[in-house]
Order: sequence, then C-alpha cells, then structure tokens
Amino acid sequence: MNEKQIENLLNQSAQERYEYFVRYCADFQEVWGLTAGEDAWVIFKDSDGDEVFPLWPHKDLAEVCCFDEHRSMGAKPQSIPLESFLQNCVPDMISEKIYFGVFYNKSREGLAVDGYSLKEALEAEVSSVWE
Repeated sequence: MNEKQIENLLNQSAQERYEYFVRYCADFQEVWGLTAGEDAWVIFKDSDGDEVFPLWPHKDLAEVCCFDEHRSMGAKPQSIPLESFLQNCVPDMISEKIYFGVFYNKSREGLAVDGYSLKEALEAEVSSVWE
C-alpha cells in the first residue's frame, strides 16, 4: 500500500475501518496479526482490562499501527489464512474470552469485537463475494 492509501484509511472512523477490514479480508482471504517470537501472537489488555488480539487487513497497516510496546518486543506482522482464522483462531479466542481489536490506528483507536460478531461479519461478506 502506498502512504496516501494508508493515510486515507487511518483518517476514517473506527466503524469505517472495521467495515473496510471485513471487506478486504473477505476479498483477499487473510487477516494480519502480530507475532513476537515463534507463534507467540501479540495480545494486550485494553483500558477495561479485557484481553484483545489486534488484527489488520494488510501487512503494511499492521506495521504502521503496531503499538510502541509491541514494536519494542520485536513484534512483526504475520498473516493468517481466513479459513484457518475462522475455524481455529476465532473459536480459541471465544473460549478464552479474548476480543479482537479490529484495525486499531496509531492512536489506539479501533473496535474491539467478540469472536461471534467478527466471524458472522466475515462469513457474510465471504458469501456475498463468492455469489
């Protein structure tokens, strides 16, 4: 992605970024999280004390929006194929009561959604894409 595309996306509201995330991930069949080490996914606690697994629709966005404390841990963007994400990751996070932080920006603004809602939105979008 070029800088202008990134800037335009980051200037959108959290809801608009969430909707973009759902469309983009359904189209390209992957989501992006952060890993720090071998298969150690980055999960953080938000201001309410809830655990959040941050996600982005594109590697460049994950790199730009990575929080400083995650960057200092050596966190790097890592893709997850959408099918694996929906079948494995979402159920695991639901059982652990971990939310998904969808497309947080540099100011830590984004939507934290439960796994059921995110899975439903992604599956609905995938269905509409492949009709």
